[in-house]
Amino acid sequence: MRIRTLFMKCPILALIFSFTSSLSYAGSTSALESKFQDIMARSSSHSSLVNSLLAKPPVKKRNLNLPVVSSPPPDAPDSDTQLLDVPYIPVPEFDESIEIYRPNYETEVLDAAALRSPPAALPMESNPTQSTMEETIIKDSYNELDEDDFEQRGKGYYFGPLVGIFLPKDGSIRDGTNLNPYEAENGYLLGLNLGKDFGAVSVEGEYTYYGANGSGGISIGVNNLFSRIILEKEIGDAIDLRTGLGIGLAFVSIDGGGFGEPSDVGFAYDFLVGLGYNFSESLALNFEYKYYLTAANERYDRIAAHCILLSANFLL
Repeated sequence: MRIRTLFMKCPILALIFSFTSSLSYAGSTSALESKFQDIMARSSSHSSLVNSLLAKPPVKKRNLNLPVVSSPPPDAPDSDTQLLDVPYIPVPEFDESIEIYRPNYETEVLDAAALRSPPAALPMESNPTQSTMEETIIKDSYNELDEDDFEQRGKGYYFGPLVGIFLPKDGSIRDGTNLNPYEAENGYLLGLNLGKDFGAVSVEGEYTYYGANGSGGISIGVNNLFSRIILEKEIGDAIDLRTGLGIGLAFVSIDGGGFGEPSDVGFAYDFLVGLGYNFSESLALNFEYKYYLTAANERYDRIAAHCILLSANFLL
């Protein structure tokens, strides 16, 4: 009766009892008991392990911050090493009252005559260092200009007019078998030249007109188309010696009065010698002597003349 009451109050015990009874009824009581004992042994081992862990003292707190690494101190100098005692040099003060000479070579134009003459003495100023600096700069500038040859000769194409005096020799006009001489008078010449200067050699083309009169009402006119080569030799800073040879065509026209008007075209040539003066790279003036001669003709003698002329060359 008590057991029934206990089973009613605790259903779990009733289930266990019934399960045990069933196992026993199946003939496996011994197997259940062994399993139960194994479970109890494990539970007891676990309880003892927990008790041992709880019996240990608590873990102490530790400082987990990383230590600060400090740089090593610099090595102290050896006792044998000697430290250099560098003196203090003060910065110089700038004096605004001093004016420094700075020549402007782009805008200042120097006279050619001043280049060959020594510079005038400069007045001494209160500051000797400034005066010495200015004198040094000026002397160096003049020395550089004296070392370089002052170039006054230009090269390239040029043109220019020419004028002069035409001094023909006496000649004669043939009228059939008769020879009629005449006395030539002084005349003039006008012309224009165009050429190229290569330096020591020049090549040019020239047009000139020679006009003169003669005795018996004779009038002589010659148009010339010449080519010429000229050799130049420097004999000074701006002076050249000029020699040349020219050859071309002469269109001769003679008004012989009562002896007809013989006219013809033939070859002519001349020899030239003179001086040239170069005022600048773009302008030169030439004073020259020329001996002129045409070829002979059946109706008149060859025309020979001395010429004194003045020409100007403008560089293009």
